[in-house]
Amino acid sequence: MVLLPTPYPHVMNSIGSPAAPKHTFLIFYSSVVDGQMWCPDCRNVEGTVKEVFDGFDKPRGIIIWVGDRTEWRTPSNSARVDWKVSSIPTILRIQDGKETARLVENEILDKHKLQAFIHPEES
Repeated sequence: MVLLPTPYPHVMNSIGSPAAPKHTFLIFYSSVVDGQMWCPDCRNVEGTVKEVFDGFDKPRGIIIWVGDRTEWRTPSNSARVDWKVSSIPTILRIQDGKETARLVENEILDKHKLQAFIHPEES
């Protein structure tokens, strides 16, 4: 699958459909401000996320930008409200339209945790 940098409505609507891949991963990142993500933790995991998700033979990853610092800190931020995300970066594993697991911040850099998270059937 391809790492999708924008959650197009039809893509988001398809996560619970019968045609969806077994697992879809939602990747919550800070928005890009002045040419880079404003969150240093997001920048730290970016290379790992690209390595795992960016390519046609990789799992389906959808990047959701949470906004600039002010937007992110708002209690009504859609990532906070809709997905209960309280820290970024966060990756959610979605199966049949429901969250089955999540990795937060430095957990994403733990190769063993990340591998088990991406391929739970192999753990």
